[in-house]
Amino acid sequence: MRNVSIEKASFCIARNFVKPEYILDGRRTTTLKAFYAEIGQVLLAGQPWGESLEALDQVLRGDYGLLPETFRLIWMNAAIARSALSYPETVEQLLQQLRECHPTVLIKTAWALRAALREQGPTVFDWLVERMDHHSSVELVLVEIEGVDDA
Repeated sequence: MRNVSIEKASFCIARNFVKPEYILDGRRTTTLKAFYAEIGQVLLAGQPWGESLEALDQVLRGDYGLLPETFRLIWMNAAIARSALSYPETVEQLLQQLRECHPTVLIKTAWALRAALREQGPTVFDWLVERMDHHSSVELVLVEIEGVDDA
């Protein structure tokens, strides 16, 4: 009986482990460029980085060496970001990608643009959430409603 309570106690201690938290503000992430700037400030303390989806993966993987092994990323006001990073921003980003993409991905990008123009398929917000969810070291928390202002 004593072993059971010891195991339960150690399990509770492990469950109460507090991950370091970083907070993004959806009011400051209303374009992809602004999202990248917010990531640079919040996760990298202003250190320059590649500011692309691929570089975001590198940041979240810890390639920049500034982040703990696991952490919680809280995206406050996510509803504001979701609305701003919807189809108009997606179309703009896909048009930019078309201008710069390698010929091997031209058709795929054009099809994604076609879908976005019809307001179908993933948005920039979806791209970002998917990237962050892909990293097991990151616990993404979306807070949809406006929280308490910087009190």
